[in-house]
Amino acid sequence: GGGAVFFAVCRGKVSEGLDFADAAGRAVVIVGLPYPNKADLRVKLKREYLDERAHRTRIRFNGGDWYSQQATRAVNQCVGRIIRHSNDYGAVVFCDARFGQTEHINALSCW
Repeated sequence: GGGAVFFAVCRGKVSEGLDFADAAGRAVVIVGLPYPNKADLRVKLKREYLDERAHRTRIRFNGGDWYSQQATRAVNQCVGRIIRHSNDYGAVVFCDARFGQTEHINALSCW
């Protein structure tokens, strides 16, 4: 049996829609943090809305928090492609120094 390498993009169909349980997937390499595009009008509007709401109310969740959360969710979705149940296993490699920061470590799923 030969092996294979499969490349995909965070936030894409493969990173959030397919199941690579058991021997179908044994590793995922995350290169960088998949933040949404800041230039996207929907992203700008969402951040502005959440910033205004946080300013008006006691809700502390602002646009920056949401923006970071989107990147973390995308990473957790990608990692979840290879770890599908309690007896499954796989290697996860984070290739970005920012994953060593407490803020990003705390946002990752415990798997």
